[in-house]
Amino acid sequence: MSLNVTWAKILGIVLVLVGLLGFFTDGPVLSMFDTSTTHNWVHVLSGAIALWAGFMAGGSASKKYNTIFGIVYLLVAILGFANITAVTDLLMLNSADNWLHLVIGIVTTAIGLWA
Repeated sequence: MSLNVTWAKILGIVLVLVGLLGFFTDGPVLSMFDTSTTHNWVHVLSGAIALWAGFMAGGSASKKYNTIFGIVYLLVAILGFANITAVTDLLMLNSADNWLHLVIGIVTTAIGLWA
């Protein structure tokens, strides 16, 4: 099993669980990550696509998912750090979210491009 497939599976499981947890948590998830209904749905949907890529589609789809979604998470981090209100208000991003999205974006893009 390739690193792209494994990472897509792990990321998919985590994103779906965190997204679902956000629907049932009153306040920040894990006491630090702000969420909104939109933010939760983004996690559930991007996690579901990761699960599909990792479990159903295989290596090339996982590589494509990791590359594309890694770049998307990087862009979300950059927009969050730049405090672009259209994004930060819609997704209810805070500093912890921005740093987490940056790390996920870097790791996921690197795996997608080079693994």
